[in-house]
Amino acid sequence: MKKIVFCLVALLLFAGTAFGQRGLNCYPVFRGKIVPTKQMITTEVRGGSMATYKLDYYRGITFQADTTTAVKIAAMVEADAGEAVSCETEKTGDLLTYALIELRPDRKINRYLCYQARSNGYAWMVTILYLEGIATLEDLHSMFEKQASKEK
Repeated sequence: MKKIVFCLVALLLFAGTAFGQRGLNCYPVFRGKIVPTKQMITTEVRGGSMATYKLDYYRGITFQADTTTAVKIAAMVEADAGEAVSCETEKTGDLLTYALIELRPDRKINRYLCYQARSNGYAWMVTILYLEGIATLEDLHSMFEKQASKEK
């Protein structure tokens, strides 16, 4: 009986993080409603392997989009930025190309939305990350700076 109760509690906890993007304006993007999921590269990680980064949950999607779709998605991310605790954004012309958004915490769990759109000449490569954990904005900056220096 104790095992069943434990399994149910664990399932409820995981279900909560799996739907952490609900309530976001860009939630339809994660659900494949704007760009089909078969055209996305999706990464989802939770648990101990994320502890190094002070995160409990990581969900990332990357896909290629035409300009019309990129503008639509950027508007969704900007709407989320408008409701955020804090955010940093960059634009190329009128198009949002970068955002690091600190969302309202869920209980004591910090939540972030990260967005990047890069032109590859004829289309846009879009990456959106949803992160949960005890990581601070400074932790994320440090992590992203290390990643950027590795790519150079």
